[in-house]
Amino acid sequence: MQQTFADNGIGIIETAMAWWSSRKDLTHRVSIEGGKLIEQAQAQGRGVLLVGAHFTSLDLGGILLAPHYPYYATYQRHGNALMDCIIRRGRLNHLPGIVEREDIRQVMRLLKQGKTVWLAPDQDVGADRSVFARFFGVDAATTPIVSRLAAATGAKVLQFSHHRTHQDQRYLLSITDSLASIPSGDLVADATKLNAAIEAKVRLKPSQYLWLHRRFKTRPVNSPKIY
Repeated sequence: MQQTFADNGIGIIETAMAWWSSRKDLTHRVSIEGGKLIEQAQAQGRGVLLVGAHFTSLDLGGILLAPHYPYYATYQRHGNALMDCIIRRGRLNHLPGIVEREDIRQVMRLLKQGKTVWLAPDQDVGADRSVFARFFGVDAATTPIVSRLAAATGAKVLQFSHHRTHQDQRYLLSITDSLASIPSGDLVADATKLNAAIEAKVRLKPSQYLWLHRRFKTRPVNSPKIY
C-alpha cells in the first residue's frame, strides 16, 4: 500500500515532465518493445486501436512513444475549464491530436483513415455501458468499446503498457498482440480477454497501477458493495 502511494506521487511529477520537459532528457532511458506490430498493421492499411491502461506513468509513457509511433489519444474533458486547457495543451505539445472519449464518431473516422488511436478502457463507466468480466478475481463493469470499435472499423487491436524499471531510472514501453482475438463477436468473452491482458501487465509492477480509481464501484445485481 505504501509503495502504491509513492508511485502515485511519482506519477504526478512524471505528468509535469510529460507536459513541460524536453523529451531529449529522457530518450536514453526508454526502451520500446513490439513497435513492429504497429508498422505491420499500417502497412496493411489498417488503423490501430492501441489499448492502454491507467498506470501512474500514463502521460509520460504515452508521450515517450509518440515520436516513434504517432497516435491520437482519447481523453475525458476535465470539469474545470482552466485545468482542461492545461491538459489539452500539454498533450498536444507531443501528439497530432486528442479526441474526447465520448466522440466515438471521430475515433471511428481516424481508425478508418488508418490512424493509430490510444484509449484506456479500464475504468468504471457504469452498468448501462458495460458488461461484467473478471478482473483480479472480481466481476468488474467493463466497457465493450474496444470490441465495437474494432468490429466497426477493422482496426488492429494492440495492447500498450509502460512501466518504470531499473530502480525507476528507465522506462519500458511494450506493445503486444495479446488482444488479437478481439473482436470475437462475444462482448463478455472479449471483455474477459481484455481484463486478463491488463491484469497480466499490472502484475509486473502492481504499485504502478492507478488503484486510487474505484475500479469495482459498479456491482452486478444483488452483489455486495466493495467500497
